Amino acid sequence: MKKLVFFILFATQFTFAQKTIQVNGLGKTSAFPNAATLTIQLEHIKPTLREAVTENQKTTEAVKNCIKKYVKDTTDIKVSLIATNKSYKWDSKTSKEVFVGFESSQKIIFTLLDLTKMQDVTEELLKTKFNKIQTVSYFNTNSEDLLKQAQDLAVKDAIDITKRLATSANIKTGSIKRMSTNSSAHEEKYSTEHNEFETYGKAMGGRGVSSSGQLIEYVVRVALETEISD
Repeated sequence: MKKLVFFILFATQFTFAQKTIQVNGLGKTSAFPNAATLTIQLEHIKPTLREAVTENQKTTEAVKNCIKKYVKDTTDIKVSLIATNKSYKWDSKTSKEVFVGFESSQKIIFTLLDLTKMQDVTEELLKTKFNKIQTVSYFNTNSEDLLKQAQDLAVKDAIDITKRLATSANIKTGSIKRMSTNSSAHEEKYSTEHNEFETYGKAMGGRGVSSSGQLIEYVVRVALETEISD
């Protein structure tokens, strides 16, 4: 009788942890804004809803006519739908809210690509009955290049740190195994200011305001993992 001997071979895969150096690099650039996105708030209170809406529509057209000359493409002027509501105010004598009329409100958003025109455009707006500039979001049109520069600086910083640590530890490094960043070059950085000024729906006229916004910083962090050579 023949004996068949079966050999079962178990193949075991051994994984050895690779020795690496992991560091974080930091890159930073900065620039003042050269453009801004403005949000204009319209608000009118009248005895009747029709009067409030009509006044709002007139102001919308006046504001749009003012800002058309300061934008490259008029389709970039964004106008919200008109919102309506009843308006009340507190009467201290009767200790209760008193109906004062119907409110009509709307927002107009546009981008001013030449910040040196801020005084001119606000001077034009002051001739209309807008309620206030709700927000001004400043940005730099070269933000993509500024972020790329920050990324390059972050990578250089991470490589310099790796070399310095390797020298201090008296070890040799090999190839880069992994690298990641916390930002994209297509991100936008804004410096936002709220309630720039109010006119309370009156055509005040007068001199416009000039504003340059705050310095914008573009900060990038890069994680770098480098192989340690034997």
